Amino acid sequence: MKTKLLCLLFALTVCTMADGKSTAIFAPDSLSADTTKNDTTKTSLLQRLQEKKEQIVQNIQEKIDSLKPKAEEAMIKADSILDVRNAKITTDTLWVARPQETWTFRAKVDGFGEMMHLRSVDPDGTKGNYYLTADPKITLGIMANYRGISASLSLSPSKILSDISDMMSAINYYSNTFGIDLTFEKVNSFRGRSSLLSHSHKLSDATNMRQFALTGYYVFNGKKFSLPAVFNSTWVQKRSAGSFLVQAAFNTGRVKIGGDLNTDETVTSIPERIDMNSFAIGAGYGYNLVAGKHWLIHATAQPSIMVWQNYKLHTTDRKGKEEVNKMDTDRINFFLVGRLGAIYSWNRYFIGLTSVIQHSKSGKDSDFALRDTQWQARAFFGWRVQTKLHRRPEPVKKRRRTTRRR
Repeated sequence: MKTKLLCLLFALTVCTMADGKSTAIFAPDSLSADTTKNDTTKTSLLQRLQEKKEQIVQNIQEKIDSLKPKAEEAMIKADSILDVRNAKITTDTLWVARPQETWTFRAKVDGFGEMMHLRSVDPDGTKGNYYLTADPKITLGIMANYRGISASLSLSPSKILSDISDMMSAINYYSNTFGIDLTFEKVNSFRGRSSLLSHSHKLSDATNMRQFALTGYYVFNGKKFSLPAVFNSTWVQKRSAGSFLVQAAFNTGRVKIGGDLNTDETVTSIPERIDMNSFAIGAGYGYNLVAGKHWLIHATAQPSIMVWQNYKLHTTDRKGKEEVNKMDTDRINFFLVGRLGAIYSWNRYFIGLTSVIQHSKSGKDSDFALRDTQWQARAFFGWRVQTKLHRRPEPVKKRRRTTRRR
């Protein structure tokens, strides 16, 4: 009986060991099967994502391809309108012509500045001279022109990186026959000194200027002479030419002067504000010199006479009493505009430098006089691009047919 029990216990032990060995053998195969299944699922998911991405890209490309004919059709319609517009502009193409390329781009750096000299005389005969200088302003910009239609964008790094609130905005229209400049200027950063001080100092925020100006010119020889060829590169001056021109200018604004400009106790009246209004007409002459194949040099002088002016000086004495003095006109009160420019061009690229200086003098030195000088300098680099839509087809050379005698 004991022998049977021992045999039964031995058999159960062997079975148990066999089952444990079997489990040890088949467990790795089960884990490998699970890993393979996960890898297959991951690969399938990545494949689906890739297919979805390709489908999105294909849909976008199809939309772009469907819009291309519409964009080309719209461009052709716009070009037909510009063709009619440009056909009305008559020029002598031996001297002045549009660029062969349809697009013109310019990267530019502009600098602006202003200087004013105020001279006033007190009732007791004491003379006061005051000098105001605006801090120079620098702007960076880019201009794009398509067959005579221009758009530009300018930013002022000093205004972005500091608290300077000076601003100058302008709307310009230049053609070979006439042009218009519409400008608005706001200056809050003035430095000043009186005639007794050798160094200027920064004035308070109470000193500021607001000015609006509208100027226009007319060119008599617009068929051969082009101002836009120098100042916005929308035309090309092929040969040297000059022209007489007439201009008119309207200006209105005010200058408010802070009290910290006056340090001389002997001066009884302190200038506080100047109201400026004037209208001037005049004539001048401009010339474009084409030197060799690469250089274009320009110079213009436009003197004008103020036919109407209304300047008022607001002063305050040491006791705080305000007085308004109207400026008496002198025999000649003038307004002068000078332009200079130089451009070097090669292939489809060009680089240049231009400047415009405006100087006005009004009033009497024996009573109340004001001299104002504004300057603007511009350095630029430009390039021209020909679009495929307007690329001229190359001429096909016809082969000459020859026959042989047999």
